[in-house]
Amino acid sequence: MKYVLVYLIRGKAEKYHQKLVKSVGPKFGEDYMIKNPLPSHITLKSPFKKEQMKYLEKALKKFAEEHKATKIKINGFGNFRRFVAFLKIKFSKEAKKIQKELLETIQTFKDIEISEFDRKYKPHSTITYGNTSKSFNKIWDYLSKLDKPKFNLSFDNITILKKPREYWKIHRIYELR
Repeated sequence: MKYVLVYLIRGKAEKYHQKLVKSVGPKFGEDYMIKNPLPSHITLKSPFKKEQMKYLEKALKKFAEEHKATKIKINGFGNFRRFVAFLKIKFSKEAKKIQKELLETIQTFKDIEISEFDRKYKPHSTITYGNTSKSFNKIWDYLSKLDKPKFNLSFDNITILKKPREYWKIHRIYELR
């Protein structure tokens, strides 16, 4: 089965993100995020396949118990190669440390690969994905006219999403202390 480790965005920031996802892509003919719905999140460890989750779940439970919640900010919009539009995320030093230590914990599992995406980590929350250059320009112009989103969040969870079939589902949430 396929899994991914994320931080779930909650509250007003989640509502804001979901509203953007449901309106922006379809408005400009980019419906990937609608056809592939996900909870509002920030990826902490890129997708991986794993047969047996028992030991990883135990390690993540212990990890969450040993780490305190810390700060994350949403501060504006960004993009990757004019292909993905996203909410810009700024991790505090403590949040960066937690994500790095999480990868170190994951590396102890020989059957989970740490990818280039994981090593060159750039926290973000995707709004649209797979845009053509024509649609991206329209999306970017639209986003640039919106008020710059600003949210202060508590980095208070590490969540496993699983993809049993077509869509990602919440498998387990670990609350940081």
